[in-house]
Amino acid sequence: MRIFLFLFLLLGALFSSGAEVGLETLPWTDASWSWSQDGSTLPKRNANLSGKGKISIGGVRFDRGICGHTGFSIVYQVDKNADSFSAMIGLDDERHPKDSGTSADVLFVVLVDRQAVFQRRMRLGEKPFPVRVDLRGKTQFELRGEYGKEGFLLQRVAWGNPLIRTSSPEKLRDALERNRKKHEQNLKEVPIYPPAPAWKHLRISKVEWNGFRNAYRIENGYFTVTVVPECGGRIMEFGAVGKPSLLKSTVPPAKFRTVRGRSGDSAGGHFMRVQPSRGFHPGDPLLQHGKFRIEFPAEGEIRMTSAESSLFQVIYEYRLRIQPESEKLEITNTLINTAPYERLLGIWSITRLESSALKRILLPPDRGIRKISKEGDSVNVSANSDGIELQLDFHSKASRDFFELRSWSAETEVAAESRKGNFLRIRYEGADRSPKGASPIHLYFCELFSEMESHGPTRLLKPGERISLMEQWSQ
Repeated sequence: MRIFLFLFLLLGALFSSGAEVGLETLPWTDASWSWSQDGSTLPKRNANLSGKGKISIGGVRFDRGICGHTGFSIVYQVDKNADSFSAMIGLDDERHPKDSGTSADVLFVVLVDRQAVFQRRMRLGEKPFPVRVDLRGKTQFELRGEYGKEGFLLQRVAWGNPLIRTSSPEKLRDALERNRKKHEQNLKEVPIYPPAPAWKHLRISKVEWNGFRNAYRIENGYFTVTVVPECGGRIMEFGAVGKPSLLKSTVPPAKFRTVRGRSGDSAGGHFMRVQPSRGFHPGDPLLQHGKFRIEFPAEGEIRMTSAESSLFQVIYEYRLRIQPESEKLEITNTLINTAPYERLLGIWSITRLESSALKRILLPPDRGIRKISKEGDSVNVSANSDGIELQLDFHSKASRDFFELRSWSAETEVAAESRKGNFLRIRYEGADRSPKGASPIHLYFCELFSEMESHGPTRLLKPGERISLMEQWSQ
């Protein structure tokens, strides 16, 4: 018992060393906008969500603190200049005239160098709970308030008396200000977009697409593909020559594209996410909708690369390979670890289609491992020895319907058929086929969009190392 008491006192002494700085006085690297009864808002400092009163958790008032709403996310890039973080957490007691219900819950999470070091679910009315995490030698931490299971309107996320302990307040503030400016510069970066190269055997042209002036369209005799480096390096069109594309073509409003939380995560085309992934999206808009650089290393080859993400500490890269008179478009999705530490990383590939245009989805036979969740009857499933077929019928009365399927098939191929008879087949090379891993085939359908997805394996990457997931598209 004495040993445990000694260790507790020693740990407390270590965390308490250095000067105390109120987190609400420091600049964040990035904060996500979130919902409120009065419209989208950034987290509030020293006030409740409406900004009309002080923070109150379970009847306990805090003059200092940070308050927001789920999904709440603030990232601080401290560059090893902080020793510890502490706060009192809970749901703010404020009630808005438009609120309803009496209960709510929020999952509070603290990530340090992209690892969850603290998690606790708190309910409305509970007394404040103390959180304290070690930041010695760490480069980044993130405060999150993830969606609860009930009472969305009342999921007000509060961090009372948030403190950073540091041996050098000046260095800490300088690092935070420097990293905020770097993050803002990355979001505003505008690459130089070259003219279309003079290829001999493929037709490529620089075009304007849906308001983006620097898109590139390529034809090889079998299919047409359009890439938009100005919108997250996305593939936004793919189809047989002379036939419409099955890809969803919507994009976020221009003024919200690189503002985290200001636009819903319903943009179309092909993109990827980082694994492991936390529970809510969108993630970093720089990676999802930012302006990517584009290069043409050789005929039929296209490389699109993001700026460095200050939030996820990675770089995205998409490589396309197109051969003359070939039915296949080859895509290599790559992410590069730019963090100064080793970390577990992998790729989650996503291709979004128009739900209303789809007739059915065809999958290979699975190995008896399948997970389905659904609401409504807009998707019907049948399976036999030849494979799995999903019949889709999304319409105006299916606004709340959704369907999600995870399959551990031996073959990782998905085929989508439109109501006009067009097909899009995707085969994922290097997908994670382990029964204990993420599913190699992952499908999601709702009225807004349909997703054909695959999860690649994750592995530890040292600084500067990369990991890739390849796929082949065909008609």
